[in-house]
Amino acid sequence: MTDTIIANSEICELPGRGPVNLLDFHTGAVVMVSAVAVGLYRDRAALEDPLGNGTLGYEAIPEPLQPPWVPELGHVREQLAGFVGLTSGAVLFIRPDGIGLYPDNEAALRNRDCQWLLEFENAPKGAGLNG
Repeated sequence: MTDTIIANSEICELPGRGPVNLLDFHTGAVVMVSAVAVGLYRDRAALEDPLGNGTLGYEAIPEPLQPPWVPELGHVREQLAGFVGLTSGAVLFIRPDGIGLYPDNEAALRNRDCQWLLEFENAPKGAGLNG
């Protein structure tokens, strides 16, 4: 599915990471969702850089929120604009200042219980929903 934020999404297998979902932003940045972590990369080439050049952020998903693999979906059950629902029920919410992980839809909608935030480069101070 594509929209104003996500240009393309795909399910693939990456060496050393196993099956993942990749979400390509229109800006060229890429979000990788695995069973145990979420990574934000400058571009597709950065995914395979052994030195981590181009890695903008990387966070582990807490065990209770880790998304199980579903063959037809991968780790992402739905995606619409800035909302990315994981198969565990957790939500990635793409905010003006970065990508936040929330335990569920309600928490994401109310900006409560954010587990972590992968900040975007050059995000203006105060741009976030908590700002």
